[in-house]
Amino acid sequence: MTLWKSLVGVALSALIVSGAQAQTAPAAQPDTIRFGGFGQGFGQPYGLALLAIAQGKGFLADEFKGTPTKLTFEYFTGTGPAINEAIANRRLDFAQYGALPNIVGKAAGLPTRLVASYGPTTVFAAARADLPIHSFKDLAGKRVAVAKGTVLHWAFLKGLEANGLTLNDVTLLDLSTADQLAALAAGSIDAAVGTSTLLALRDKGAVKIFYSSNDVGPKAAGFGAIAVTEAFEKAYPDAVRRVARGLVRSAAWLAEDSHRDEALTIWSKSGVALSSLKAEFDGVAFKTVFNPRIDPFLVDQYRDAIAFSKAQKLIRADIDLKQWVAPSYVDDAINQLGVAALFPVRPAAPSAASY
Repeated sequence: MTLWKSLVGVALSALIVSGAQAQTAPAAQPDTIRFGGFGQGFGQPYGLALLAIAQGKGFLADEFKGTPTKLTFEYFTGTGPAINEAIANRRLDFAQYGALPNIVGKAAGLPTRLVASYGPTTVFAAARADLPIHSFKDLAGKRVAVAKGTVLHWAFLKGLEANGLTLNDVTLLDLSTADQLAALAAGSIDAAVGTSTLLALRDKGAVKIFYSSNDVGPKAAGFGAIAVTEAFEKAYPDAVRRVARGLVRSAAWLAEDSHRDEALTIWSKSGVALSSLKAEFDGVAFKTVFNPRIDPFLVDQYRDAIAFSKAQKLIRADIDLKQWVAPSYVDDAINQLGVAALFPVRPAAPSAASY
């Protein structure tokens, strides 16, 4: 059992007890709402995807104007595993993070519900330019870095499996996406699976990109959700509705092509180079990929990821997916704001991605 799983387990007991003692009648509004999201390892207090837009453009703050509620935002260097610890230690009310840590936390008993899709995480795999690595098949016997416990870890395992390899065929090193850059530049690893931060090294000629989920299709992209704790949802249902409305307004703002450059600039505050973000989203329609609905497409993604996580022995307990997802908050906000045409309900993807 990893350290963060142990920490989640210890803190979880206190959280469950606290939840059982939670107030029975919903209060009007909370004093503070604490948001968390995955960081990029550069120590910046800014993030990516839908939550960063909701924070940066003030869409969430607007929803609580005239109330005493304060909003706080924290982006974690340790990404998903660190977010699970924070939820278990009652430090967060909402969290934007990837599907694999979502699933590991839920399987361990973390009381969360999924209220919105945050958009895609484009997955890149890079290898040192001097090595003959052109696909996942060439990783056998190589030193490969990935941030364990993240949706990138899930993508890495899927890539190995699709190419007839297992973790026994590689030497896995647990490094954040930012730390992967130094390790690749120093030649201490052979390849890495990460985010668009890897594109900065490609532009310097230090690595070559041998895989991008953009080349495969939406089913291959990293994915996840914005979750709320069950205790917060029960205590403050109106606040959850306001948050959902702020997230939908953020997605609707992103859908406008004229906002594209400003969105990329907001995301670059996370420490990811603006040029890398431009390359990552080149040709990608924000209106399509930042659909905030918890719809059959996203639910099917989670269903596949849960089954894969059990097969890989990353989790042991079953998850009641029907109970876990809470699509009505975003669906109601979409109808209320009259933006249903922007965000159609997507059917479940019929085919698996190839790598």
